Amino acid sequence: MDQQQTQNIEQATEQLTDSARQSFQMLADRTVALQESNLRLTQSFFQSWIEQVQNQTQGTREATQNLQEQGQRQREAFETLSQEATNAYSEFLNSALSFYQEALSTATQVAQQNMQQGAQATQQGMQAGVQAASQAGQQAMEAANQAGQQGAQAISEAGQQGAEAANQSAQRTARGAEQVGQAAGEEVRATAAARRRAEEMNVDLAEVEGTGQDGQITVDDVRRSAQEG
Repeated sequence: MDQQQTQNIEQATEQLTDSARQSFQMLADRTVALQESNLRLTQSFFQSWIEQVQNQTQGTREATQNLQEQGQRQREAFETLSQEATNAYSEFLNSALSFYQEALSTATQVAQQNMQQGAQATQQGMQAGVQAASQAGQQAMEAANQAGQQGAQAISEAGQQGAEAANQSAQRTARGAEQVGQAAGEEVRATAAARRRAEEMNVDLAEVEGTGQDGQITVDDVRRSAQEG
């Protein structure tokens, strides 16, 4: 083998080695690029999943806050309604007492006027003369007595009527306040099915005695109340 052939063989060997090295380098570069792409894809997936979880958590927090705000508004509305009902009953009681006082004052004035008129008539009769004074005095005394009796009777009747009106107003006010207090402080315990059946059968759950657990009203209780009613 001459020197030229040896050089050709060496060149071919070097070219083959370079080609193999380039192929392995290319394969290694592609493997690294593929791993980097997979890593970026995995990071993007986890980042997207974390963002979705955060968004869901934020939505749940906002929904909970909205429910709390609605509950607060309902409680404030109920307190306002109770206060207005109490004020209305108080005004009604005050008006009834004012009417009683006015009636009593009017009856007293009428009695005083009758007494004054009787006294004036007595004085006029006494000035008429000795003979007419006796008759006029008797008539004036009778008129005064009758007027006094009428005035006293009117005062008594007005006082009784005013007292009865005040008592009735106080009783109605007490019953209304008690109903408002019961409506505000008590809650009827009933199952959801019992509430639906009560609406269908037009039954007041407040008048139904519950036989379920802890006194809870059941569907059978609603049926029995409807049959008894």
